[in-house]
Amino acid sequence: MKRIAPLILALFAGAASAQLADAVSAEAAAQALARGATVVDVRPVADYRAGHLPGAVLLDAHAATRGLAALQDQVSRQGVDLSREVVVVGQPGDLLAQRLQQHLARYATGRVSWLVGGVHEWVLSGRPVDTADVALPAVPQYLVPLRAEARSPRMAGAALRDASGPAI
Repeated sequence: MKRIAPLILALFAGAASAQLADAVSAEAAAQALARGATVVDVRPVADYRAGHLPGAVLLDAHAATRGLAALQDQVSRQGVDLSREVVVVGQPGDLLAQRLQQHLARYATGRVSWLVGGVHEWVLSGRPVDTADVALPAVPQYLVPLRAEARSPRMAGAALRDASGPAI
């Protein structure tokens, strides 16, 4: 039994560090925004309207994590293109934001990260916030296998699959 305890602790430590692998700072989030990343804010509406990262769209993370159909609906309606880079933000250490980041990362072809310090860290780092609601054009999202050898399908924007659409 004494030999099993360290093994269990090591497994939990590994799982915890893997969960935080995509956690980023305000500086890294700012760099992602400069590259054109979409910011997804999961805080309550009142908090979002009080101040959010520039260009951030509000997304109902509770609904989005209820299943694939709900995820497709949320990201499609809010214009979150999962073939592009996405930064998820909430309150500092927000487990809901972290859970959404992990959920999105399972399907996205673009990088999905989590601003671990939330909007609070963003403001403390001297960066500006916006108060106007952001509405991006809808981006239809569907599960599509991108590689034959892939064990799980991934999300992609409709333009990636539409041969008649613009080349990317």
